[in-house]
Amino acid sequence: MRRGTDYRSSSRGGRGWRWLLPEIAWGRFDWLIFALAAVLIGTGLVFIRAAFDANLDYGRSDLALGNPFVKHLKTIVISTPVLLAGLYLRPTWLRRNAFLLYLCGLGVLALVPFIGIELNNARRWLATPVGFNLQPSEPMKVLLILALAKVLYRNRLWKWTDWIRPAVVALIPMAMIVSQPDLGTTLTIPPVTLGMLYMSGARGRTVLGLVAAMALAGFLAWQGGLIKDYQLRRVDTWVATLEPEALIENKNGAAFHAYNARVPIGNGGLRGTGVGLGIANRAGHLPEKESDSIWAVIAEELGLIGSGALLFAYALFAMLILRAAGELRDRFSRLVVGGIGLYFAAHFFIHVGVNIGLLPMTGLTLPFVSTGGSSILASFGALGLALGLTAHRALALDADAFR
Repeated sequence: MRRGTDYRSSSRGGRGWRWLLPEIAWGRFDWLIFALAAVLIGTGLVFIRAAFDANLDYGRSDLALGNPFVKHLKTIVISTPVLLAGLYLRPTWLRRNAFLLYLCGLGVLALVPFIGIELNNARRWLATPVGFNLQPSEPMKVLLILALAKVLYRNRLWKWTDWIRPAVVALIPMAMIVSQPDLGTTLTIPPVTLGMLYMSGARGRTVLGLVAAMALAGFLAWQGGLIKDYQLRRVDTWVATLEPEALIENKNGAAFHAYNARVPIGNGGLRGTGVGLGIANRAGHLPEKESDSIWAVIAEELGLIGSGALLFAYALFAMLILRAAGELRDRFSRLVVGGIGLYFAAHFFIHVGVNIGLLPMTGLTLPFVSTGGSSILASFGALGLALGLTAHRALALDADAFR
C-alpha cells in the first residue's frame, strides 16, 4: 500500500470526472467558517457602497469609470464558480497536479513584464475580458501553497538538504513578484512559507532563526540602498513618522497617506461615526479607501467596539481554518488547509498593521472586504479548497495520520 493514498472509490461519475469529488460530505462541512466568510464579504459590500455614495454626494465620483460597488458585486459573482471548483476538487488530483498548477501560475506571471498593464509606475496586471484586470501574483500565492504542500508531503526536514526544494519553490515567485515591483504581495509569502515549514516538522528555533535572518537581510538591504527608491522612501517615512509630531509635520508630503489613514482611526472613538459619515468618506483625502485603506474607514465608522468585533471575526476565521487543518489525517490536505489559514492571517495582519502604522505603507488588500478582482478571485479559490478538503477528509495511512 502506498502511504497517504486516498482509498475512497472514484468509480462514480465516470473516468473523465475523477478530478472532481462525486459528492461533498455536508455533515462535515464547516458552516461556521463559511458563515464568517459571508459576514466579511457582506461587510465589504456595505463599506464599498457607502464610499461610493459619499463620493456621489460630494461630487467626487466619475461615473464614466463605473460604479465600484457594482464592479465588486460582479467580481463576487464571477469568482463564485472558482469557489465551487475548489470545493469539489479531489485531494489526490490536487496532489498529483500541484506542480503543474504551480508551473502554469509561473508561466502567467512571466507574461507580465511583456504584455502587462502598467498602473501607478508598476506593471502587475494582465487585461482580461471578465470585467477586471488580472493580477497574476494573487492566484500565484494560492498555487504556491499547493506546491509547497506537495514538496513537504513526504519531506520531514530532517537534513539541511531537505530545505532546498521548498526554498526554491518559494523564492522563484517571490523574485518575480518583487521585480514588478510589488513589495506588499511579496511580504505575504514568507509568513505562509515559514508557517508551512513549521507545520511540516521544522523546529521552532530553526524557524525563528530564519525570521531573524530575514529581518537582518531586510535591514541591511534598507541601509545599503538595495531596495527601490520609492520603497526606500516608504520605509524612511514610516521610521521618521513613528512620533505623532513628525507625522503631522509631514502630513502634506511623504506622510500624506499614512496621516490620512491614522486620523480617521483616531476619529472613530469608541462607537464610531456611523457608516458613510466619517471624515475619510466626507473629506475624500484618504487614498485607496475601498481597497488598501479600507480598514481605516471601517475603524472610523464602526469605532473601537465595532472594528474590534470585526477584528475578532477575521482572526477567528483564520484560526478556525488552522484548527480544521489540525484535524486532518492526510498530510497533504493538512498542509494545504493550514497554508490557506496562514494566507488569510498574513493578509489580515499586514493590511491592518499598515493602516494603524505598525508597518510601512504598502498596497495590500484585505481579502473578502476590499475591492480588487484578483484578490477576490484568489480568496474564493482558497476558501473553496479549505472547505472542500476539510469536508472530504481523505483516508490516510501515513505516519502523520497517527501522530
